[in-house]
Amino acid sequence: MALRFSIPKREGFYKKFVSSDNSDIKFISFSFFRGNSGQSIVENTAREEWLWVILSGKISIQIKGGESFILERKSVFVDRPVSLYLPPETEYSIKIEVLSEVLAVSAVADRKFSPVLISGRDVKVQRAGKLNYQRTIFNIVPQDFPASKIIAGETIHDKGHWSCFPPHKHDVDMMPYESEHEEIYFFKCEPESTGFGMMRVYDEKNDVAFPILTNDVITIPGGYHPVAVIPEHTLYYFWVLAGRKRPFQRHTHPDYLQYE
Repeated sequence: MALRFSIPKREGFYKKFVSSDNSDIKFISFSFFRGNSGQSIVENTAREEWLWVILSGKISIQIKGGESFILERKSVFVDRPVSLYLPPETEYSIKIEVLSEVLAVSAVADRKFSPVLISGRDVKVQRAGKLNYQRTIFNIVPQDFPASKIIAGETIHDKGHWSCFPPHKHDVDMMPYESEHEEIYFFKCEPESTGFGMMRVYDEKNDVAFPILTNDVITIPGGYHPVAVIPEHTLYYFWVLAGRKRPFQRHTHPDYLQYE
């Protein structure tokens, strides 16, 4: 069943804030790091692949015995995403250079690839939708990226618009018509003080709706999941998909095929 989590506003590393331990999500874990200049952590990816995405600020990531990377970004509403993919069995450290927010997602990997810095210019950008469901999509880790499980990106709504419309789902292994992939969304609203959205996650068995505020996380183990934001406000969300198999295909609700 879909669940909503809210990340605390205080500084800290919220490792696996959402995971299989506290939700119906089986494959993905979601982490969040908010810190100020000089703070640092030392980590090891172990059996998982990790994707770090800078939201704001500047951080440095040093792989033990290997390369060092800088991730920098003013805001998710200003700059394209900058990310770092890390394969299993990678020991590394992260140092906060200035006040920063960064998220990470991870999944158990069945293959080992190489670390990849994904700069803004490496990210494919596309426009989607029409009428009042237009948005911009930034594909950070597409299907053809050298990764085992993770597929990820960001979406920014046009002001007051919807996304994930027409409603679609991806929870049945029935390729080439539909794949079985769970998903996690992480949100930010602009302006933050007054912005909010709504999200419905539903199928024949479950039907839940959530308010959306900045730094909310919503799990989507299955079902259709349209999203809206109030007028004169912009909604951002990071999304990540994972399943037993990598090839992805969404299935549009048959009642809404005319809107594709």
